[in-house]
Amino acid sequence: MDLNYFYTFKEVAKWGSYTKTGEELGYAQSSVTTQIKKLEDHFRVRLFERVGRKMRLTQSGEELYYYVDRILALMDEAEERISNEHNLRGTLRIGTVESLAAYFITPYIKELKIRHPELKILLESGLCPNLKEGTLDGTFDLSILLDRYVDHPELTAIPIREETLVMIASRNHRLQHLKEMDLKELEEETLILTEEGCPYRVLLEQLLLEGNVQARSVISFSSLEAIKQCVADDLGIAILPEIAVKKEIESGKVIQIPFDHEGISIYTQIVYQKKKWLTPPLNQLISSLTENN
Repeated sequence: MDLNYFYTFKEVAKWGSYTKTGEELGYAQSSVTTQIKKLEDHFRVRLFERVGRKMRLTQSGEELYYYVDRILALMDEAEERISNEHNLRGTLRIGTVESLAAYFITPYIKELKIRHPELKILLESGLCPNLKEGTLDGTFDLSILLDRYVDHPELTAIPIREETLVMIASRNHRLQHLKEMDLKELEEETLILTEEGCPYRVLLEQLLLEGNVQARSVISFSSLEAIKQCVADDLGIAILPEIAVKKEIESGKVIQIPFDHEGISIYTQIVYQKKKWLTPPLNQLISSLTENN
């Protein structure tokens, strides 16, 4: 059995299209069709069925996918284990949050890429709950989170540093001369929040709930840049990691309002499966992140 058929099979399952799979792998559509047909002949089952405009795995196809995923993961591990530790090939899949992707992690990724120019590095941003789930199911080799300390029986968590959260407002905001924040002040404000599930939004909402405080209104964005611009335009106030707003505060685009509460504490941390075999690039990335922070 040609292992390339398994890679093709997995891509068809991912894209739901022979044409898209051919484009991604550099094959003609007819080659993709032929490879899937050979797999079906070998296993004597139908692996895909057409549903609308998409190809969907049959029950037999789903069973095969489970084993194909394990086989290819083992092949990737074998390739990385026997490769020279210098200029390694293969793929490194990293999950992280937008703020860390934009303001923290890139120098370390660049350093790793210089060290291993043939290593393919896939960096994907998302919400922390989804990143943790992706780490558990093997979508990511590791994730770099901005969250409360992760305590999970199947995950190893390595704190890198505690991150400071700051509350920001427009330059002429009514609270600009405030010395200490009383949560009740927020009842007169519009809060500009990150999307639901974001750890520091969850922490702020819990803090307000415990204090029986309800903001006048709430605006929600998934984009940090949109949040910062709305604050600068005096549409509301926001709480964000200091690393994401440091330049805007220093330039005077926005101001920082005193906001220091023990209930809001988050960490930049590395998370990976406890059973995960750490390849040399993964070990190098982890060492770089922990030794320089």
